[in-house]
Amino acid sequence: MTASHTDGIRSAQPLWRTGNLVWAFAQRDLKSRFKGSALGWVWSLLLPLATLCIYWVVFGILFRGDPPVLPGYGQPLFVVWLFAGLTAWTFFASSVNAGISGLIGTGALLKKIYFPSYAPVLGSTLAQGIQSAIELCLYLLVLTVLGNLGWTWLLVPVWAVMLVVFVASMATALAIANVYVRDLAHLVAVSLQLLFFATPIIYMITRVPSSWHGIPMRLMVEWAPMSTFVAVLRDLTYCLGVGDWRKWAAMAVWTAAALGFAYVVVRRKGPDVGEVL
Repeated sequence: MTASHTDGIRSAQPLWRTGNLVWAFAQRDLKSRFKGSALGWVWSLLLPLATLCIYWVVFGILFRGDPPVLPGYGQPLFVVWLFAGLTAWTFFASSVNAGISGLIGTGALLKKIYFPSYAPVLGSTLAQGIQSAIELCLYLLVLTVLGNLGWTWLLVPVWAVMLVVFVASMATALAIANVYVRDLAHLVAVSLQLLFFATPIIYMITRVPSSWHGIPMRLMVEWAPMSTFVAVLRDLTYCLGVGDWRKWAAMAVWTAAALGFAYVVVRRKGPDVGEVL
């Protein structure tokens, strides 16, 4: 069999035909996540709640934030406003990190049996998505108890679909690229730490100066990919408004760009991942 024919077979597997494989990798990730721990899946709630409490004490009490008023509650609630931002960000950061390590971890298997290189990455993203869905439901439950409900919640699934596509695309592209440039994993880890503080999660966008030495800082922060996703989620659930249509347009553009980027990387570099690993 010629190399070109083999490449043709490898690239002839569309995404929807690998659903069972992706789910198998997701199940493996979910089973190993809390394996051997006494509390098991209870940690899926305790860990994000612990993180939330830490940031609430630091930025809600010691360095007080100034979130908008929660309509159904009548006054600002920083911890709830923070919860929204952390839910979206954690899904993004955890999926990217898990995707990179997940693909590297299947190197030995990929050398023996060919399967699409994006399958373990999407499996890790799906597993993290289940975790984040639990956190999102907990966040919405808190809002429900506080009486902060509105018809704008109906748009949350639309927001979630765009976020999932954006995150899965970025995780896939970065995971495959890391196989060829191993330093990328370290650069991504550092970049995610910087991006966390460059995203309005623990502070209001109004705290960012309009310009710094001629650089439009607020504009850059406000329209960064995860900034738009965080802002729209807060608009829909916390503020009970549709939000700025430009933010929706920006989310669509970032999602399409990430999907296109992932498609190019998978087509050009994906089939040879097993040989490089």
